[in-house]
Amino acid sequence: MGWLFAISWLRSPIAGFADPWPPSLVAIAILATTLVLFARPVVDARIRRIGAAIVAVVIVIAAILLNLTFVVPNAGSPVSCLLIFLLSTSALIQMRAGREGAPIAAMIAALVISFALLLLAGQLLAADVRGATIQPWHIPIITNVAALTLGIGLLLLATQHALRAYRTEGDERWPIALRAVPTLMVAPAIVLAIELLVFDSRDFPVTAEIWGMLANTLIVGSVLLWSVASLSRHRSKISLYAQSLDSEPIAFVDRDGRIVQWSRGCASLYGFGADEAIGRLKHKLLASRAAPGESADWSPTASQGSFQIIETGKDGRELRLLERRQKIGDDDDAPITVLAMTDLGPLMRAQVARKDSEERLLLAAQAHRIGIFEWDVATGKLAWFADTEPLLGLPAGTLTDYESWAERIVPEDLAVIRTRMEAVRERQLDRFSFFYRLTLADGKMRAIEGSARCFYDSDGTLVRTLGVNIDVTDRVEQTAQLVAREAQLRSILETVPSAMVVIDERGTILSFSPAAERLFGYAVADVVGRNVSMLMGDEHRVRHDDYLDHYLRTGERRIIGIPQILTARHADGSEIPIELHVGEAVYDDTRVFTGFITDLTERLQTEERFQQLSNELTQIGRVNAMGELGATLAHELNQPLAAIANHIATAEVILQTSGDLERIAGQLQSTREQALRAGEIIRRLRGFVSRREIELRAEPVEETIREASALVLVGHQRVDLALHYDFAPDAQLMLADKIQIQQVLVNLMRNALEALAVVAAEHRRIDLVTRRVEGDWIEISVCDNGPGVDEPVLEQMFQPFNSSKGEGSMGFGLLICRRIVEAHGGTMSAHNNKGGGSTFRFTVPGIEPGVGEE
Repeated sequence: MGWLFAISWLRSPIAGFADPWPPSLVAIAILATTLVLFARPVVDARIRRIGAAIVAVVIVIAAILLNLTFVVPNAGSPVSCLLIFLLSTSALIQMRAGREGAPIAAMIAALVISFALLLLAGQLLAADVRGATIQPWHIPIITNVAALTLGIGLLLLATQHALRAYRTEGDERWPIALRAVPTLMVAPAIVLAIELLVFDSRDFPVTAEIWGMLANTLIVGSVLLWSVASLSRHRSKISLYAQSLDSEPIAFVDRDGRIVQWSRGCASLYGFGADEAIGRLKHKLLASRAAPGESADWSPTASQGSFQIIETGKDGRELRLLERRQKIGDDDDAPITVLAMTDLGPLMRAQVARKDSEERLLLAAQAHRIGIFEWDVATGKLAWFADTEPLLGLPAGTLTDYESWAERIVPEDLAVIRTRMEAVRERQLDRFSFFYRLTLADGKMRAIEGSARCFYDSDGTLVRTLGVNIDVTDRVEQTAQLVAREAQLRSILETVPSAMVVIDERGTILSFSPAAERLFGYAVADVVGRNVSMLMGDEHRVRHDDYLDHYLRTGERRIIGIPQILTARHADGSEIPIELHVGEAVYDDTRVFTGFITDLTERLQTEERFQQLSNELTQIGRVNAMGELGATLAHELNQPLAAIANHIATAEVILQTSGDLERIAGQLQSTREQALRAGEIIRRLRGFVSRREIELRAEPVEETIREASALVLVGHQRVDLALHYDFAPDAQLMLADKIQIQQVLVNLMRNALEALAVVAAEHRRIDLVTRRVEGDWIEISVCDNGPGVDEPVLEQMFQPFNSSKGEGSMGFGLLICRRIVEAHGGTMSAHNNKGGGSTFRFTVPGIEPGVGEE
């Protein structure tokens, strides 16, 4: 501040000393700030590294400033730069080396303190320093005070780090000897400084005396650090040893058995604290007594020996203990006996647990039919744990040695075991496994497998084995049955006419049946391991993996369990119509999909031929019907037309010969009568074709619709169709001719099926809906989700010779349906749906259930 605000007495309080050099003040400020922020005992390692880097920069700055003092006129004191350099070095050692480098850092700080203290004493002697003796050590007083203050802080911090390891855990304050170490390390400088200040006639020390003082500081500091560290280390070891003994249950008693020392281990074991136990008789406090079955030599005042005793804790629980007594001390008047107690509870519990473990082992051996054996190779003796031979189906004592065991083994199994044993001996393996078939006394055979641990002597000779024999007869039989069933299933799958393909959840082909080879033209080796999309048509090949991923993510079934009619690809590139059934199986965290594929080529060809023949037969029927109709019309109209022709011819003759108008009028009258007759014939024939008498009865609406649906679906089982009913509860009975209404329904549903041919099989749907309208009328609707009807055709839907089915249809179907509905008094209409498809509606008279029953 004196430098910043030009205050002279702040820059140099003592006359005759130079002002501080600003660069040195900046270095001291940086160093002091870094020590305050980063030199704390507990600080993050990364932050400590940052502080060490800043201190290293200060060291570089101090070295540069030291060089500048020799070459730049009026620069700062080289001594002050040297002190800054030493202080920075001490700080860097503490930050980087920690506790290991703390003694060195403490010695450097002590040197700086000693030198700065000596200079400060000389500066305080007088404003006018006597003679020129101090001039070589001339230093600004402000810089000197700053260096002295930083040195004291570094010395205290380094001493604390150096001696921290020897401070016992739990001590809240340092011992006096340790707290005096920093002062003693700089004692030579303190003595010399006091001598300068007290004895006024004393001249400032010469250079040799100053170096001697610094050497004394090094020697004294080193001896102090080593001595205090050794004493502290010894004290710490003793304290740690005492703490470790105090954690064990150890007590001191006098000759009467009265407690004089009670460890924390005893307090933890018995529950009595030291304040509760000391001064009381131990055997009365704990109700001590000899353990049952143990030596009776124990007594409350015994001074030597080990005894098992029973004592009672504070919570009332009994403890079984091993008490070791040892007399210590040479004073026979007041002997002390050390009691060391060991809790035998865990040992007793371990023994009980071992017994329980052995019992559980025997139960497990019995439950799983395991025989545990030990074989002495040298003698050949076989010993069985807990007589477990019967678990193998043999009486106890049957297999007593190797020979008795080998006699019951199937020869080929025995040969395999002997060969394996030779290999075990040669390679000195530590364990081996085996399998053999054992013949029982009744001739039955048991399958046995097991393993054994091998033990060798120092020469590498096999001397003993310990192992288990497990009866696996049932498992072997089940495995044989499973193999047989697998072979049978494989035979069935290889001969079934439908192709079978198995894939994993990535679409990779795992299995390809012979029928699949015949269907697709691929060999098994050509497809196994490849993606199943190679067998699909262009429509699904690219998207198949997306189908699988969607199912694995959502669980939504679109194909599994739902028959699909698709197109597959043959090896030669041709397309095959197929019917696909997919199933799913999960085992051992593995998911597979199995597809059964049926070739529809022949079926579709047959159906196509059948449809063609049906169309031809229908056409022939229509031609025949038109022929019959034409013949009838020709026969009925022949006479009136002939008469008309004759009357006209006669009129022409009369007109040419006589011109008798009366006779001509008579002929024209006759012609008119014959023309009317022809018209009546045509009217009667049309009425015969389009009308017949209807018989109105009370009929159930739902039953009528379901029977008509059954008629329509006959022969369409291969079509994937979703048929939905929605029957209104208030529209149950109608007054109608059931046969004619079913004829209308059949015609409308067949039209809907033909419209759905262009829709994907899984999306085909027909809805049959009833509802009550306008009082007593019932409306029946037939709705499909096909492409709908073109508007020009829809406008003339109920006119003859108008059809959306092409040239093969005459367009009379809907016309006949509408006339049947109109004969019942109802109406019929059609319209396209907004979401696609078309709806046909017609009405019939409805009646109440009571009226129908009457």
